[in-house]
Amino acid sequence: MHKEQLSLLVEEEHPAYEWAKKQSDSVSAFGHIGTHIDCYDSEPEKAKYEVEAEVLDCTVRMPLLSDISGSDFSGKALVLFTGNIERNIYGTPEYGAMDTSITADVLDCILEKTPAFIVIDSYGIGSHGDEHIRFDKRCESNGCFVIENVNLSQSVIGTIKKLQIEFDKSSKSTGKRCKVTALCT
Repeated sequence: MHKEQLSLLVEEEHPAYEWAKKQSDSVSAFGHIGTHIDCYDSEPEKAKYEVEAEVLDCTVRMPLLSDISGSDFSGKALVLFTGNIERNIYGTPEYGAMDTSITADVLDCILEKTPAFIVIDSYGIGSHGDEHIRFDKRCESNGCFVIENVNLSQSVIGTIKKLQIEFDKSSKSTGKRCKVTALCT
């Protein structure tokens, strides 16, 4: 097995960095740019994990109930590969406009299968705004945490077996910068 770094780091020159710097709560804003784990009401018990990964190809459409009904995600990272980062530049209007939201029914079905994490190469699993936060909180209340803006590509998704996930538990932001590394065949 070899390792692939999947974290998207945002440099000072990036428009997202400039946006975060201008926010009234810049500490929280900085936590929500680049690869991060959302922790609104709770957070994972540990700061480091190594979990098996289950990849769903969502490049044609986001999953339907039939796509996940027979799957076992228990204790794993469910990786939703949308192709958003690969097709669109992170932080651009095109990146934000791509619809990568799942339905509430699909989210409920996923959560019944008890994944530890949902990992996505986009801005989240719910539509921008209230639904985004509501879906993240629903995940948290079920012991599952959403990791966003992960740098996935077509060339790596078929080889991912496990993910190593690390984040800073001491961060006061509801978005905690996160390091994601794939263990690949």
